[in-house]
Amino acid sequence: MTTDVSASSAEGGPGDPSPEAVAEFAHLASEERISAAAAFLQHNGTASLVVDSGDEARVAVRSILPIGAEVFNNTSRTLEAIGVADDIERSGQYQPLRPRLYQMDREMQAREMRQLGAAPDFVVGSVHAVTEDGSLLIASASGSQLGPLASGAGHVILVIGGQKIVPDLATGLRRIYEYCFPMEDRRAREAYGVPSGVNNILIINHVIARGRLTAILVRESIGF
Repeated sequence: MTTDVSASSAEGGPGDPSPEAVAEFAHLASEERISAAAAFLQHNGTASLVVDSGDEARVAVRSILPIGAEVFNNTSRTLEAIGVADDIERSGQYQPLRPRLYQMDREMQAREMRQLGAAPDFVVGSVHAVTEDGSLLIASASGSQLGPLASGAGHVILVIGGQKIVPDLATGLRRIYEYCFPMEDRRAREAYGVPSGVNNILIINHVIARGRLTAILVRESIGF
């Protein structure tokens, strides 16, 4: 998510969502809502499974990724929190693209970098919201990761904390702007020295290539 919009709220500090947004969007969904979202995701062409914890989600990702696979892991607090980012980048079991891209020259190798990032064999990431009827919402400042999620990557694995389930698309968009963006803006300012922004939003309603996308729903609040 890069724009010049301030992330401060009237009642919280910079980078804090409002108390109302926290009350609405930070809490774990009920078992019934998690199960309903998983069922609708499956109906919409997304392979879905529900696990009890971040540790189980980590194991599930490992079980899907073949040893030696080329993998791009999107920047994600969820993946960092449960250890998946470390597994991909540091275990030695995969071909991680993110460290490779960091080592390339942005001016001399720009075209090669675009090609590597656009069509990896596997992408692992998360979402900002999932609706009860099985739509996935992902916001981005640059938009670079959205193309691979939509169609470029061979396979996509999304790990989703159970607090991200919302009733509908309108509520999902509000979750992005009111809850996720303030925290992501703070993270971007601290990590990169620049503001973030809701510049691009991908909504996946239906997956035509069944089996290409897997959603792992977790019965825990993970990430934001």
